[in-house]
Amino acid sequence: MSQILDGKAVGRAVKAKVKEEAVRLKMKGVTPKLVILRVGDSKASMAYEKAAMKVMKSVEIEVETRTLKEESSTAEVLAAIDDLNNDPNVHGVIMMQPLPQHISRKDVSSRLDPRKDVDALNPINLGLLMEGDPKAMAPSTAQAVMEILDYYAYDLKGADVCVIGSSPVVGKPLVNMLLNRFATVSNCHIYTKDNRLYSTKADIVISATGALGLVGADYIKEGATVIDVGYGFKDGVACGDVRYDEVAPKAGAITPVPGGVGSVTTAVLAVHTIKAVKLLYPELEEEK
Repeated sequence: MSQILDGKAVGRAVKAKVKEEAVRLKMKGVTPKLVILRVGDSKASMAYEKAAMKVMKSVEIEVETRTLKEESSTAEVLAAIDDLNNDPNVHGVIMMQPLPQHISRKDVSSRLDPRKDVDALNPINLGLLMEGDPKAMAPSTAQAVMEILDYYAYDLKGADVCVIGSSPVVGKPLVNMLLNRFATVSNCHIYTKDNRLYSTKADIVISATGALGLVGADYIKEGATVIDVGYGFKDGVACGDVRYDEVAPKAGAITPVPGGVGSVTTAVLAVHTIKAVKLLYPELEEEK
């Protein structure tokens, strides 16, 4: 029977460390604060916002939501971002996705102060990530995968890893994060002729495509670790990229859906809010 990589347990451990840091920063006179900026009333964004607010409050991080109307202009959104960039009491900002069609993600992402950009929308952060710079913010979902691997003490140096999916918010940054840890990474995507040619050779298979049920037992080798980043619903039941019941008996370890990567993502936002405080005020970094 495969080991279940419990995202809820990882999330609890991450939040416990964040709370300690938040309390320490408060004792130094700084209350970490995250602002969630949303344009319109996307149900998915509002659900994520609610979950993020609950996590922040549980770890002593102040949290605020700012909502703009769906019809807001690009200039209005940029003005809201400028206001948050210039507010010394705001340390982290997350711009909720998706944006209305008339607003360019590129315009918005490049306007965020990279130090406050807790979900790594700004291309400056992605560039720093590629360089392996410790100041880089990483997309929260990609970082959540790394938190799971670290919690379960995976040695990534020399490991063969197959990442299925090449989006700028999960696949591409995750590939670079794994390379920065000296893993050997294959990156498959929609135009890959045969994903299985790569995935069946991998020690760790990470699927982040959103193609529900894509990965079956024939995608992995015996004993491989499988991390499912996908999330959606089939026939009213939550599921991911991986056909769990089929893959689990063959895998050495596997993340469930729900209860896997998604359970860690909001905790990562808290980690990055603390990191943002330290980037803005390096003198608050704990002395070694």
